[in-house]
Amino acid sequence: MNNQLMMTSPMTRVLNAALNPRRHQPELDRCTWDRNPKADVLEGELEFRIAMELPGVSPDSLDISLENQTLSVKATRETKVPEGFELVRHERPEKSEFHRTFNLGNAVNAEGIEASFEQGILTLVLPKSKQSLPRKIEVK
Repeated sequence: MNNQLMMTSPMTRVLNAALNPRRHQPELDRCTWDRNPKADVLEGELEFRIAMELPGVSPDSLDISLENQTLSVKATRETKVPEGFELVRHERPEKSEFHRTFNLGNAVNAEGIEASFEQGILTLVLPKSKQSLPRKIEVK
């Protein structure tokens, strides 16, 4: 994302910094991650989109919630040995838990958030709130 966009959109700054933990910004102190799933954050004219990689996760194990303007994504992936097979070498954990949070602020219309999950990619659509959309102010 270019610097001009980051300066004009608080949501872009928050999400960009959440994806770049080396850059310290005080408003991100509440963004946490245990096993940090990779994510792309996109900004359109009317909405933001987050595409998050969750390979091997089933849709049933996803827990997406919104509380106090904080969007939380949790998921669990379990490794099972198929019937008739024996585990000879074990490199992956039997159970992996993923957790990612985003502080949305007032830039998002919380009522309109939608989620879809396809081929290991979770896509969250976050419509911009009316007050965060650009508007023209008429001079009288």
